Amino acid sequence: MKKVIALLLLIFASASAIFAQDFIVKNNDDVIRGTIKGTDYFSVFISANDEADLILPAKEVKNFFWNGNSFVSKGFANGRNFEYRFVKVIEMGTVNLYSFGGGTLIPPVKEKKVKFRPSIGIGTGTGGFGGMGMGGGISIGGGQNSVPEKPAGAPVVRYFIEKPGAGPLQELPMKAITEDSKKLAVKNILLQKMGDQADLKAKIEMGTEFDSRDVVEWVKEYNATKK
Repeated sequence: MKKVIALLLLIFASASAIFAQDFIVKNNDDVIRGTIKGTDYFSVFISANDEADLILPAKEVKNFFWNGNSFVSKGFANGRNFEYRFVKVIEMGTVNLYSFGGGTLIPPVKEKKVKFRPSIGIGTGTGGFGGMGMGGGISIGGGQNSVPEKPAGAPVVRYFIEKPGAGPLQELPMKAITEDSKKLAVKNILLQKMGDQADLKAKIEMGTEFDSRDVVEWVKEYNATKK
């Protein structure tokens, strides 16, 4: 009996370990399980089970799960180009809230283990990011000696909101939000997305800070009313 119990515990422990693993879902629905080493929001680096390390660009991935967080691939217009970038899921529901950025998280890797390792440079141009003035471009180069580079400067986190079926993904300009014009812009976007809920509409109209903490709580509240 003890052997049976021990065997069952081992099976459950193994199953838990499998489901707790990081994983990537590719565009063709293939699932890669392993240990994700990091992301720079343009690509994701994974040490796959029984395979060599590899880096996958956002355009080849639907989503991935890492350290308890979900990331999805989204397309953004950059001038005449269309680029895919990962965004971190903060809230999902009738209204979705995402964040982008926060520093390059892909560490250098050993040459012999990498199947594909692009060099990713994030430009600082003035091109629009989904029409919201994100700016910059991406250059991806091959070469065996190339490694992902961490961009200079302090990490910047940008927030995006969408209500599927009610317009495109929009940036919420909450970075260093001290200007009244930016606060008004955030308020107007939130009212567009969530103004159909009377109590929440009143809270947004009375808001003064419009920082990320306020916005996350309002989106949570709105989605809770739509369940």
